[in-house]
Amino acid sequence: MMELKHNLNLNIGLMLTPNVDLSLKILAMNVLEIEEKLKELSEENPIIKIEDDIGIQKRAIDDNRKIKEISESFKERFSNDESADILEATVADEETLMQSLSKQVKFECDLSEKDEQIANFIIYNLDEKGFLDMDVAEIAKKFESSSKRVNDVRKKIMELEPIGCGSLNTLEFLQFQAQIYGSFDSELINRLIKELHFASKPNIKKIKEKMGIEDSLFEKIFDEVSNFSLYPLENYAIFDNRIYVEPDVYIKKIGSKYVAVLNEKNLSRVNVDEELYKEFVKDSDAKEFLDEKYKQAKQFMIAIAHRNKTLLKTVNIILEKQRSFFEKGVLMPLTRKDIADELQFNVSTITRAVSNKYVEFEGKIIPLKRFFSFGVGENVSKDFVKNLIRGIVDKEDKNEPFNDDDIKELLAKQGINITRRTVTKYRKEMNIPNSRVRRCQTI
Repeated sequence: MMELKHNLNLNIGLMLTPNVDLSLKILAMNVLEIEEKLKELSEENPIIKIEDDIGIQKRAIDDNRKIKEISESFKERFSNDESADILEATVADEETLMQSLSKQVKFECDLSEKDEQIANFIIYNLDEKGFLDMDVAEIAKKFESSSKRVNDVRKKIMELEPIGCGSLNTLEFLQFQAQIYGSFDSELINRLIKELHFASKPNIKKIKEKMGIEDSLFEKIFDEVSNFSLYPLENYAIFDNRIYVEPDVYIKKIGSKYVAVLNEKNLSRVNVDEELYKEFVKDSDAKEFLDEKYKQAKQFMIAIAHRNKTLLKTVNIILEKQRSFFEKGVLMPLTRKDIADELQFNVSTITRAVSNKYVEFEGKIIPLKRFFSFGVGENVSKDFVKNLIRGIVDKEDKNEPFNDDDIKELLAKQGINITRRTVTKYRKEMNIPNSRVRRCQTI
């Protein structure tokens, strides 16, 4: 006899409403990407009205410098009360991902000549997803180096934009995102990632029981991991075969205060065509279609407003925490988690807010990620200590140069207590020879 049974399966998963999903996507976009999206929507949605374009002249970035210096006349206009002209820069025509990464290696990584060669070799051996398509041991053998050295270079590449390029596999890329974006205990996040990665058909309920943590915490961690990308180039795109850079925020100095001003020149031109809606909504055949398009337009505008509000809050905290950078060019310790904690946001929200976005300050375009620096002590960043070391070396007696122990002692007198090993590491990262070599160079 057939027996009827009821089975109840409980699965914890991330359910994003269309509004939340749209809001997250818009938050991660820079001003040019939003403009592209607006053009797409305006072609399919008659309710969205975009005012006539304001003429903007694109200017190319000098290939020999990462940041384009602008003319004094522009600086004068920028200091006036009127809104600043848009500074738009174009990275070399049809620049490829490889060329972009190579430039970042040159300008953002303190590598020796040999390590830079290793870095470029890694970059040109990435597959279509951004993973390294070659064994690390083979690269080490080719350059007569160690696997550790190759991996150290590879991990520097993983920190560039788009993040994670050079990862060996999906597992490493997910763990790397957990390291950067994770707002929970890293061990718990990595345990969940491994469970999900190695299970052929993940059973969420069993994984939760195996991890032995309460439902609410598991759900939060699961939600965070669900937002991670599966491979480095998942969200990477180039429009018009070029990479355009336009500041999302302008930084002005008014009196003794630094003020963030959003670039809304293009976004403010978006509107809902109320007259068109009212004219045709009376037609019963068109009402359902127009209601849907009207709702879509309103949701998009709300998402843009949310993005702008979050970006402005984030930049204002950066201005507060990194004031020394704008005054002296010195970075202080600051992480995405610091900002997330202050704003009571998730770290992934701050990561989206700063991703692929730029500020314009005193004629220079600076990526927002530049303002994040890990500390080596209270209120002291790695960049700050490296600048001190370089200053000590520049001013030393070249006939009797300081060794790393001497530099350690000199830093201690300034209240910077780090080990000799750390001094050596920073010196090597800046390609500064040891004291013996520096002495020989003066002979």
